[in-house]
Amino acid sequence: MKAPPRRPLVLVGPSGVGKTTIADRLVRMRPDLFTLSVSATTRPPRAGERPGREYAFVSRSVFEQMIAGGNLAEWAEVHGEYYGTPAENLEGLPGDGPVPVLDIDVQGARQVMKRGTGALVIFILPPGPAEWIDRLAGRGTESPEAIARRLRTALEELRAAPSFEHFVVNADLDETVRRVLAAADGHSGRLPEASEVAALCRGLEAGARSEIRRLEGARKERA
Repeated sequence: MKAPPRRPLVLVGPSGVGKTTIADRLVRMRPDLFTLSVSATTRPPRAGERPGREYAFVSRSVFEQMIAGGNLAEWAEVHGEYYGTPAENLEGLPGDGPVPVLDIDVQGARQVMKRGTGALVIFILPPGPAEWIDRLAGRGTESPEAIARRLRTALEELRAAPSFEHFVVNADLDETVRRVLAAADGHSGRLPEASEVAALCRGLEAGARSEIRRLEGARKERA
């Protein structure tokens, strides 16, 4: 019997949880199974970025035409620029070819699910607040104000976590990738229970609020 076509894979979770790293590892390890979904954006290319590789760079008017025409599986406006996934990335996929991997936010994942693409959506969680906040701060590219802003957004995303069905805790990258691969093959094994997810999210939310207070206190001292 012919195996059913694999489902597009959506990795969702708060900033700093490692979604992009996981997606990149999946594609490098199994290019026969996965390919990165190239999003469209209205922001200009950054140094080293090439059209069609990191993003499809389009004008604002073109993007708005894509919205009006229903040509986006998900989209959002972030800091004045549009970002979105062309619907064609997820539709009409060959049964034996690689499927796209999307690294998107909660809002985008909900739009993809509502569109009925049949995508497998996995919510990636950090193992604890200390490790997670260290990852955010360790990037070295964000100001304290930007980190605080990301943490506030993450609080909203964590509150939405229980509405998803599949979760993987990214405590170890190799193990996380193994679990995501297993889930994509329909053999997810032991995944966190709803009660475990709720408890972890409460701890993460408490850690995020504490860090936001610390960052805001430091900002006031500098002022």
